[in-house]
This record gives sequence, structure tokens and C-alpha cells, in this order.
Amino acid sequence: MKKLFLFLVLLVGVMSLHAQTSTTKEIAYVKDIKPSGNLAQKYTDAIRAQIMQGLLDSKRLVVKDIKSDQQFQSEWAKRTTDASVSEEEYGFQILRNLNARWVIGGSITTVETKKEDSYYSAKIIVNLDIIDVATGTVDAQETISSELSIIEIGTQSTTGSTEDEAINNAAKVLAKRAKVFAENNFEMDGAILEVSLEKKGKAEEVYIDLGEASGVKEKDVFEVFETRVVAGRTSKKKIGELKVTAVEGDDLALCKVTKSGDVILQKMQALGEGEQLKIESKPKKQTVLPF
Repeated sequence: MKKLFLFLVLLVGVMSLHAQTSTTKEIAYVKDIKPSGNLAQKYTDAIRAQIMQGLLDSKRLVVKDIKSDQQFQSEWAKRTTDASVSEEEYGFQILRNLNARWVIGGSITTVETKKEDSYYSAKIIVNLDIIDVATGTVDAQETISSELSIIEIGTQSTTGSTEDEAINNAAKVLAKRAKVFAENNFEMDGAILEVSLEKKGKAEEVYIDLGEASGVKEKDVFEVFETRVVAGRTSKKKIGELKVTAVEGDDLALCKVTKSGDVILQKMQALGEGEQLKIESKPKKQTVLPF
């Protein structure tokens, strides 16, 4: 995969972020979202701010703004003109030292407005990149759009009485798209705590060790895995699925067993001390159904 050059400059951040407290979450720094053409800076800033808000709302990551993060900028200011280390590699070295796992960036490919009878409508399309800090390579890419699905019309808007209002409203839709983007690309990992209800030799309900702090919601789906070590390597086998029915705490949720309740019960009963059945969140599809 190709290397993506980091444009890391000392700038004032466009928004203030609240630190996430979980020590198990991976750290992701958000860099510039590059505009296309001569897009006004105020629109670029608004779009980037909404994307960052969506990443925060997912609760999957510790999200940091590379433009305003004091630790990063303090180290960046120490950079010399040593040609043996490129700006790109120097930036990655700083991020590794700060225990960052990912960099999220991308480009704004489309910002369009259209004058309707008595209002303006807007459309924004952004390509997002996930960069692995350890290797400096692009791990995943995805396109998000402000276009509304049929079921979203009426609850969200990409229109306004002015072009500014229409673009800002379309940018707000991108916050929701960025949230789903994070949910799809940064899975939740956890374990089954106990079987809370069993019937006829099958696990009907279980508790898991993930909850509000990880962004777990009702109807979220998790896959259940049995793991074992083979010749120093970890083997993982899917044995069932769960669906969240109630979030009962920061790290506690009740789930209905939707697949292979008999196998899950059998495996839970056979676990030794310190052993667990692992779970991973199942990605959601981001669908848009325009007229």
C-alpha cells in the first residue's frame, strides 16, 4: 500500500475535544482534510470539525487533533533541518512515541450547491483514509457523502436559506457518516461475562464486558469466538452471534443470543479459570438510498 505524505504544520485547532478516559481505546490523530479547488477555508474547517465530532461520537477511539495537540506540536517544533529524516517520517516518529495507533485524514472531493425556488441545497463528498502509524501505510479508505437516504429526509437537512447555511447543514450530516465510518473500521473487542438465561440446553441471554463507554447501543451485533493458542499462534473460530438488548453500564450490556446458543452454553461451561469467549462487533453497512 502506498505511503501517504503527512502535511503536519503548526496551526490552531478548529475545535476543542474532550478526552476519552478509557485506557483500552486506540489513539487516533486527525490531520488535515484537504480541500479540492479553491474551497473557502471556513468550509474546509466546518467539514473537518464535523468529521472529528462524528469520530468522537462513535466512542471507539481516543480522538486527538494533530493541529492543536500540545504534545505533538511541542515535539514538532523541535524538528531540525536534518535532511536524513523527512518531515513525514519525523511526524510518524513523534506519533509512535505518543502511542498513537492511527492517523485519519483524507480529501474533500465535492462541495456543490444548487439554487432551488426559495432555498439552497448542498452536497459534500469526502474520501477518508486510515493510516497505520506503525507502518506509515494506508490501512483503509472510504467515501462518505452528505446525500440523504429516504428514511433520513425530514430528520436531517442539507438545505438552507443561504449557501452557507446549506453547506453547514450538509457538513452536519457528515458527522453521522463519520460516526458509522468509525464503527465499521474500529471494532469493539470484549468478552462474555456470564450466561444470564438458559433454556433447554441453550444460552438465551448473556452479559458482555462492553457498554456505554465503548459506544455500545441496543441492537448492536457481536460475533462470538473461541480462541486457542497453536504453536505460539492464536487460532480464532466463530461460534455464534449476539444482539444487544440493554446497555446497563459503562462496561456492561445484556445480549440476546441469536446464533448457536447451545454451542455458546457448552463452551462457557467448559471454560477454565481465566478463560473467556471473545466477542467482536459486527460492522454496519452505511447505506444511502437517494430518490
